[in-house]
Amino acid sequence: MRTLTDIPIRRKLTAVILLTSVTGLLLATVALFVSQVMTFRRGFLNDLDVLSRIIADRSAAALDFEDENTATRNLAALEARPNIVSALITRAGAEFARFGKEPFNWSGLPDSGYQFAGDYLIYVRPIISNAEQIGTLYLRAEYQKPFAQLVRNHLGVLAAVLIGSILLTLALSTRLQRVISDPILKLADTAKLVAEKKDYSVRAAELGRDELGLFTEAFNQMLAQIQAQDAALQSARDELQERVRALQHEIAERERAERQLELAHRELVEASRRAGMAEVATGVLHNVGNVLNSVNVSAILLRDVTRKSEVTTLGKLSGLLRHHEKDLNHFLTNDPRGHHVPQLIASLAEELAKERATIQTEIESLAKNIDHIKTIVAMQQSYASVAGFVEPVDLERLVEDALEINSAALERHGIQVVRRFETVPRILLDKHKVLQILVNLIQNAKYAMQESGRSGRQLSVAINLDGGRAARITIQDNGVGIAAENLTRIFAHGFTTRKKGHGFGLHASALAAREMGGALAAQSEGVGQGATFTLTLPLFTQEKRHDLSN
Repeated sequence: MRTLTDIPIRRKLTAVILLTSVTGLLLATVALFVSQVMTFRRGFLNDLDVLSRIIADRSAAALDFEDENTATRNLAALEARPNIVSALITRAGAEFARFGKEPFNWSGLPDSGYQFAGDYLIYVRPIISNAEQIGTLYLRAEYQKPFAQLVRNHLGVLAAVLIGSILLTLALSTRLQRVISDPILKLADTAKLVAEKKDYSVRAAELGRDELGLFTEAFNQMLAQIQAQDAALQSARDELQERVRALQHEIAERERAERQLELAHRELVEASRRAGMAEVATGVLHNVGNVLNSVNVSAILLRDVTRKSEVTTLGKLSGLLRHHEKDLNHFLTNDPRGHHVPQLIASLAEELAKERATIQTEIESLAKNIDHIKTIVAMQQSYASVAGFVEPVDLERLVEDALEINSAALERHGIQVVRRFETVPRILLDKHKVLQILVNLIQNAKYAMQESGRSGRQLSVAINLDGGRAARITIQDNGVGIAAENLTRIFAHGFTTRKKGHGFGLHASALAAREMGGALAAQSEGVGQGATFTLTLPLFTQEKRHDLSN
């Protein structure tokens, strides 16, 4: 089956000329036909408008004096208009005079104007006397037959003109297309000879100074520059290798930065161990590790972007333009490859802009994540430095710090945090111990929701007063829940239901709460129903805290 590319160029040119001409003729024919139809319709309506105005003016006096004979004679004058099949004059909503034998139903018609009804056009005009409407004139005219006659007459003429124009266009295009096709065929024969015999000494005959002549000249120049292009390609290859080495150096620098981040991570672990904050340090390191994962992803993405950069294509383009720097204007305007240079430059600019935006976004992400690491480390250091010291504490701020330490893990596991904080006065306590308890409870809630595998994970944290004597911090999750038989065992030393748990966290938290004069309790409706842990802390004043110490 022959495709469009298999058709000779002469037939293609003939087809293009014929298709263009026929399209123009069809558009002109349709426009002329539509114009005739619109002219006929406007003329028909104008004729009815003038006729109805004359009859309405003549019949106004007859309606004033209730002279039906005069009104009927006025309507009888419509016999001279064969297209008017019937007419009617009404007065006070009743029939007053009629013309024509066909029945006339004026119900549902507008008060004025016109309306098409089947093959007929009904024209309605109010009859005015002394600025008041005293009646209505209805004219029923045959519209479809004269319109159909008009269509048949014009379509016949337009079809004859269209067919004659197509035949004339076909005859002219068959002869005139040779002006373009013959030089192209000669050039094609030359190109075929060069391709078959690999004889680059062959030159195409000069065809003038038009576009085909310029194309022939460029073709001849291309044959003479094949060897020169090999040299240009080698130069571009050397430049590309140099850029690759530069990119490899940049990647090595980024890998060194990653190693430094890893070293900082290990130093953070050691510092936490020396501070003695076992549970808090675990949360801190876990949070920092999550942030470092994001840092690593950003670094890898930057490495991939630089490795796949469109800079290599820019190097090739630079070598090509440098090769043609003496005839750059001629190369850009006449050489087929030169025609693609602006488009290639625009494409390279767009791709390099995207690369720059990606690199900038990832660098901003790196800076943000590193600042997050600094904030977490500073927070842990502030609590480590005051371990064992009793001071006035803002519970809301303390809970927010515990959530911040676990923020990355909560966000990574898609856990929504719901806060319900009541106003609680500042109380005297060891905020280091309270922070350890809260971090441990939040981590346990996170593990419980992670192991449940459910969606819509939610962690509820509440602060309220218990009768004015104590403050309560409640941490509730919708995770795996706690079996009834385990509710009395979860605070025992070494007891755990997690595969990788050690059973020390809840036991140590319960002891710390008791040392501060408070309590830690757990509630659960059963397996799969989530769990609620409540930390109760006494509202000690400075004097009460002193008495308790003694």
